[in-house]
Amino acid sequence: MKASNHLHFYVGTYTDDPSQSQGIAQVSLNTSSGELTRLDDAMVIRNPSYLTHTSSGLYTFSEVSRSDSAALVFQSDARSGVLAIEGDYPCHIDVDCQQRYAAVANYGSGNVNVYVLDGDGKPLKLVADLFVDGKDANSERQQSPHAHQVQFLNHTPQLAVVDLGSDSLHLYDIDTQSDQFQLHQTISLPSGCGPRHLVMNGDEDMAYVVCELAETLITLTKEGSHWRMVDQCDLLPGQPKGEAAAAIKLSCDERFIYVSCRQQNTISIFELVDGLPSWLAAQDCQGQFPRDFTLSSDGNWLIVANQHSNNLASYLRCQSTGLLSPANYQCQIDAPVCLIEH
Repeated sequence: MKASNHLHFYVGTYTDDPSQSQGIAQVSLNTSSGELTRLDDAMVIRNPSYLTHTSSGLYTFSEVSRSDSAALVFQSDARSGVLAIEGDYPCHIDVDCQQRYAAVANYGSGNVNVYVLDGDGKPLKLVADLFVDGKDANSERQQSPHAHQVQFLNHTPQLAVVDLGSDSLHLYDIDTQSDQFQLHQTISLPSGCGPRHLVMNGDEDMAYVVCELAETLITLTKEGSHWRMVDQCDLLPGQPKGEAAAAIKLSCDERFIYVSCRQQNTISIFELVDGLPSWLAAQDCQGQFPRDFTLSSDGNWLIVANQHSNNLASYLRCQSTGLLSPANYQCQIDAPVCLIEH
């Protein structure tokens, strides 16, 4: 039973040598002080680099190739399930709000697998294998599609796919009667930008895309049933770029956006003014290569996962200004790459 002043988080990790991690770690956050405490691991699994959690249970995968048995893994108190992933190096997973589907983005092969779930959340079978060919300007990173994020929309039956390799977003209409996914729109973004992840506002008529390669933040707006780009700005104005932007989060009150910049070891902070991001500040991440971070459910804390320095660090978040203050607490976990509250 959780103490009233503690929040618990799952931590996805890379487990391959030289990492000593064994799979999905757990930490607790003391919401009075910001202290982080390592708990017993939740699951032993190779390279669980992204996680999602629903009322049914925990979903993850092994970020490996098909030949190394890449698999979707589900675990709850009562049941578990494993299904083969039809792709290489999965990197992101999402479950729709009706808990009917789980989608997996495969970075290496560029395709997206969609699985239908049973009433208890266990994945049953593959129902769609989505792929749009393409490439773009960056000769090292964009010779083929690289699906980097999947996100089910809550208000319309659609799946969004962020493709770093082709500088595009794909939106698919979902027919839940036949489990069919039909391409609705492809949004082309600036050449070489390398979109990685997006967040949407609650009304799902504004979207904010962090671009890994260009280290920019792109704003999209929905007009009718289609989306268009309306703004682009640098993540760290005036600073050298390193082609390594990573995670993006929107505060619950939809006033602030946070983005991790791995090369600069920084969390960049934006305020939304009439829906458009205005840069506020940059916060040192107290480590190296901030792969992921999360905002606590109470809105008061940010925890960052520093992959290369093998540590988590906590920050007190001012809800009125959006700014962060180090709590001066850290927790050691080898190669942490994903954080979710549970």
